[in-house]
Amino acid sequence: MKLIRPDRKYIQSYIEANEEDEMFRPHVERRFNNPETIIERAYNFEHGINLPINYVRATTFWLIDNEKFIGEINIRHELNSFLINYGGHIGYEIRQSECMKGYGTKMLSMALKYCKETLNLHKVLITCDDDNIGSIKVIENNGGILENKVKNRLPRGNVTTRRYWINI
Repeated sequence: MKLIRPDRKYIQSYIEANEEDEMFRPHVERRFNNPETIIERAYNFEHGINLPINYVRATTFWLIDNEKFIGEINIRHELNSFLINYGGHIGYEIRQSECMKGYGTKMLSMALKYCKETLNLHKVLITCDDDNIGSIKVIENNGGILENKVKNRLPRGNVTTRRYWINI
């Protein structure tokens, strides 16, 4: 099992995961619909090139196990006024067929190491929806301490968001 930056070698597996997820989670925004832009966009976000308004630099990693794309984790280098309430430093997703197998916990653990060693962060904010039991477990398994819950108005509706801090 390894965390890597997006790599053309795994594009087909990534596409399959997104197609699989659309059946189960059609409400989730798919940011990389065009396979040709996946690598370029991840590079640009990491290096602050052509960032959309109100976005911050972010490093994307893919979790690969047995040559298969398992999930994606995005590590935001800093927080802005939106991310402090909803989003935090880290966002992640495990492909539907691989949920409930411990991959999320391991992927977050590996990402926290990157946060500390490369970004020199000592504390990270991670948020999740109040009803996302899987994500709550992933965060708490990695030492997440619940600070509070906030109400957010998002394009998909009103959401209660849990805000966790992890000391690393």
